[in-house]
Amino acid sequence: MVLAAFLILPIASEAVDLKGTSSTYLMSRETASGSNLLPLYEYLNFGVNNLGKESISFQFGGYLRYDLNNNEVFGKDKNSDLQYAYLSYRKAESNMVVNLGRVMVFEGVAAERMDGAYARTDLKGGFGVSAFGGVPVETGTDLPGNNTEYGARVSHQIPNLYSIGLSYLKEEKNSQDFREEEGVDLWLRPINKVEILGKSSYNEITSGWMQHTYNLLLGPFAKLRFNTEYSSINYGDFFTGATSSVFTFQPGGPIDPNEKVSVLGETVSYAFTGGLNASVDYKNYDYDIAGNAKYYGGRVAYAATSGGAGMSIHRMDGDVDRLTYDEYRVYGYKKINKADVAVDLLLVAYDVAINGVDNAYSFSLAAGYELSEKLKLGADVEYSKNPDFDKDIRTFFKLIYRFDLAYGKGKGV
Repeated sequence: MVLAAFLILPIASEAVDLKGTSSTYLMSRETASGSNLLPLYEYLNFGVNNLGKESISFQFGGYLRYDLNNNEVFGKDKNSDLQYAYLSYRKAESNMVVNLGRVMVFEGVAAERMDGAYARTDLKGGFGVSAFGGVPVETGTDLPGNNTEYGARVSHQIPNLYSIGLSYLKEEKNSQDFREEEGVDLWLRPINKVEILGKSSYNEITSGWMQHTYNLLLGPFAKLRFNTEYSSINYGDFFTGATSSVFTFQPGGPIDPNEKVSVLGETVSYAFTGGLNASVDYKNYDYDIAGNAKYYGGRVAYAATSGGAGMSIHRMDGDVDRLTYDEYRVYGYKKINKADVAVDLLLVAYDVAINGVDNAYSFSLAAGYELSEKLKLGADVEYSKNPDFDKDIRTFFKLIYRFDLAYGKGKGV
């Protein structure tokens, strides 16, 4: 339907612009079972702009993967995914957007990929509204049937003072409720140098709060800033209705439906002159089942247009052996003409050896070179040792090409 609309659309603008990126990635790593993985990925993203008399465009993004080692870990030698492909209409006067096709939706409780329609617009008096509906695009689940989802968000704002939104999402499978969520999101700046932002989500299926996540930002006060964060997540409410098998409740799986966690943290940072910044931070993790843990330490970093460096030291004090360690990190990056290079060293010193390993570490080296303004080569190599791998070597090669073409009066075809 989207492609048909694209083909019959009258091209009334003087020049149609085609802009996009082709990203080719070759990765190499070994799994815990000893299998060697060598997947080759091709990601293509592009947009066709200036279609018709109005602000109409077509956006596309997808990838193709081929396993050069024919490994059974992926299930098959190759696969592909259409991430998004939609026709978009925009009107600047009312901040109106209408997308039709395979769309991405990020509105309040919704973070969805679906085949359908999405629209938003500003109304009078500071109000705004958005709505979406269609067929969800899900991966890693075995939930056949006739699936539909829809939702909306209503908001109100006073510029430079506050913005608040109320959102709703419902997904049905074979006419039965699978997900039903409500949420509130908030941004508030009551006075200068005080800012509050966060969101809360409620699960109607389980009749429980999924999460509360809020930040309080203060400053700067003579280059000093404070960031207080609080979050609370109930796993049973949050992961019910998961659309990926990674987050489903399975015996012995990574998600315990009875777990709850709350996190309270504070970060204090100070900006020196000349790109130098220092900070100290503290986080308290309170788990109902896994126990408690405290993570705290400091960081010093320097950043400039041609490069930067930093170092940090942290301590993790937990109730289990894997969460009692000292953590050290040193990194740096530099840009030299058309080349750039970065190094990163991370060391974790356990109080008690895990699988016979006292010190876990990783060292990575990344480099890139601009062959032209549109073409860039890059390579990353990481070597690590941890309680799960005695030796883990990973490589990553990339070729990035950006294209920009124009068709129409006086340009191109």
